[in-house]
Amino acid sequence: MTMQKNIDPKALDERMTLLKQVGIFSDVPEAVLKNIAEVLKEHRVKKEEVIFRMGEPGHSMFIIADGSVRVHAGDFVITRMGGGRVFGEYALFDNESRSASVTAEAETCLLELERSDFEGLMAANVNIMQGVVRVVVRRIREMNEMERKLAQSYLKIQRQNEEIAARNLSIEQQSKELEQKNDLLNRLNEEKHHLINVLAHDLRNPLTSSLCLADLLSTQTEGLSKDQTRSLEVIYNSLKRINLIISQVLDINEIATKNIGIKPEVINLELLLKEMSALYSAAMAQKNITLRLDTHELYSNLDRNYTGLIFENLLSNAIKFSPPDKTITVKLSEAGDMVRVEIIDQGPGISEEDIRKLYGKYQKQTDNQAEKTSANGIGLSIVKKYVDAMKGKVRCISEPGKGATIVVEFKKYSGKSG
Repeated sequence: MTMQKNIDPKALDERMTLLKQVGIFSDVPEAVLKNIAEVLKEHRVKKEEVIFRMGEPGHSMFIIADGSVRVHAGDFVITRMGGGRVFGEYALFDNESRSASVTAEAETCLLELERSDFEGLMAANVNIMQGVVRVVVRRIREMNEMERKLAQSYLKIQRQNEEIAARNLSIEQQSKELEQKNDLLNRLNEEKHHLINVLAHDLRNPLTSSLCLADLLSTQTEGLSKDQTRSLEVIYNSLKRINLIISQVLDINEIATKNIGIKPEVINLELLLKEMSALYSAAMAQKNITLRLDTHELYSNLDRNYTGLIFENLLSNAIKFSPPDKTITVKLSEAGDMVRVEIIDQGPGISEEDIRKLYGKYQKQTDNQAEKTSANGIGLSIVKKYVDAMKGKVRCISEPGKGATIVVEFKKYSGKSG
């Protein structure tokens, strides 16, 4: 630090103005402030010059006449100060070491009041001591008032905390009740979906056979009267209407995977495929379709009802789009750690473009004569949802004029059947 001397009257007035901003001198008479201003030492501090370090003994107060400093503990900056601010004032009254370091952030002009000079002034002029005491007493009263308000605030906060705790307990109880109700609602919702699917499954078995027979009869109207032909049309249209209603009940949005309640069990897929195939024996006989089963005993851990619906949909589609006198092949085989089911028909096949849309909602396929809607309403869209829900895979292999193969794969169960 460099110190400057020879105070002119203008500089003295500026110092007195700064001293008036110092709290401990706010009640000191102006004549006394002049005496203090005269003993202030002026220092010019370069940028990044340390004024004092944390832990050093304190013996002076500093007033920033111009420039700026930062108060810090190591690299952590506690605060920054500019012109007119004061730091280190407690050093005028005690010998405690500095609680932080102070460094100039720019070229700074400081006014230093040393404790020895301050004590000499107090000894010579009781007004300084009285002014300082008044300030200290005022601060003590302010602190007492603040303490009283803090105590009131603490009591208020404590009461609020007790109220919040009571409300939280009530909310927690309500949350548990709501959780229980939600669990019950989810179970009821799951049972509802399961019941709808079971009912639809039971309805579709006879409905599919009836649709196939009605479709076949509609192509053999020779020898029938107009009334008989009309009656046959009414029966066929009514069956299609019932099929549409079932499709709407089983709307794909209502049976999204997240709503499907899977209840896995170890299933003998060979037996299930034979069971599902038997349901369509009459429909295949009407079209003189041959069913070839190429299966052997394999197991998977699946939901029996949904797996049956998958096989039923695939067999129904294969029969629907197979011309008379053709063969449908059902293969069951192993593919690594997976079991693979293939439903192979000799129908008109599916184009690459239609395959990409095959699992969409209510898709239509065409044969060589006319456009037909899937006999299962939601057809392969529901197949995909059920397969995905049971973490399986489904794909279609086909090209126009060469039939279609639907492949479904599930994780193989290698343990003993239950």
